[in-house]
Amino acid sequence: MNQAQAEELMDMFADGKLIESINTSLALHLVDLARELGRDALVGRLLDHAAKVSENPEDQGWCQFELLKHQGASIDELIGLGVQSEKEGLAGLAAGIFHHVSLMSLGSDEAGLFANRSMRLREEAEDLEGMIYGHALLAHIAKSEGDFEKSQLHLQKRLDIIPETEKFERMEALADLAHSHSSLGELEQAQAMLIDSLDIATELQELSGILVARWGLADLAEISNQPDEAMVQLSDIMTVFMEAGAVVPEPVRERISKLTAQQ
Repeated sequence: MNQAQAEELMDMFADGKLIESINTSLALHLVDLARELGRDALVGRLLDHAAKVSENPEDQGWCQFELLKHQGASIDELIGLGVQSEKEGLAGLAAGIFHHVSLMSLGSDEAGLFANRSMRLREEAEDLEGMIYGHALLAHIAKSEGDFEKSQLHLQKRLDIIPETEKFERMEALADLAHSHSSLGELEQAQAMLIDSLDIATELQELSGILVARWGLADLAEISNQPDEAMVQLSDIMTVFMEAGAVVPEPVRERISKLTAQQ
């Protein structure tokens, strides 16, 4: 869905009449979209409706969580809701809250604590999608702390649990893991994963995935003193973008020019 389509969808709910026909789950999904588009008044109406039609404690908890976020609640207030949710046996809700608290705490010691607490709850609930997000967050935190091996471990766990059918997610996970291997000097593993990521990106015709994979392969080629191979990878990026009628990213053009000047 592009921005114009998203705006059109939001306009359908703007007068408030259509809102009355949706359930809590859909209302909360629309809250995220309305928030991204800066439709604060609509966010408030959607939250009011979601709370009004919520049918169980977990739905009510999600409504309260989203309302606190909308009101700019403090970390302590969110932690309090997370702790209460965990006590009430609402593991999925508590995990989501602690994940959000971790994101708010990035750069501090608390980030890892809440990310791990969230992951524990998600593992107990066998929440596969949540675990995928959790490993990505834990990998990011470990990397920011300079623990690249721990970061790589979480990236590998993330890849291992992504279903084969979720191709876009696997494409991204492979590229992230490849970058981790490259950072640790494990170039062969990095290359193999970038090639796998590129295969998926090509199958999906996903330009961003092709860009990331071929850019990474060009990096590896330059590290291995193979400028000709780096040029091949960068030229292929340009070709794919041009064939798709898309604008070739300026960094790609600049890098090709730089390599050409060095030859």
